Amino acid sequence: MDEPKGEVLEVLVEIRDTLNRIYACFEDEYLEIQKRKYGEKVKAFEAMLTDVRKKIFPLLFDQKQLSQGEIAKVVGISQPAVSQFVKLLIENDLIEQVDKADKIIYRDKYDLIKLIQK
Repeated sequence: MDEPKGEVLEVLVEIRDTLNRIYACFEDEYLEIQKRKYGEKVKAFEAMLTDVRKKIFPLLFDQKQLSQGEIAKVVGISQPAVSQFVKLLIENDLIEQVDKADKIIYRDKYDLIKLIQK
């Protein structure tokens, strides 16, 4: 029974790798389309960014699902500063808060993380 699961996993890994290569070819075009499509949102987002906030933003979506306090420690700022930035992002409809079990996680509504990574 484990063999079919292994085969499926192998196929899924191949699909993921293929999609990653395709994405790499079109990443710049994708970002331009996002900027045009969500122009005002992107401008609002870029206007609120500072060097510190550029460090905070990706951590909001980290697989470890860090709390605001943990993010503050990683970045070296206060938890209220992280909270204020999160509140600003939510108010500007750039991210949304999702309650998941005993944690709060965030969703990047416009794939803005790609802009920071560029």
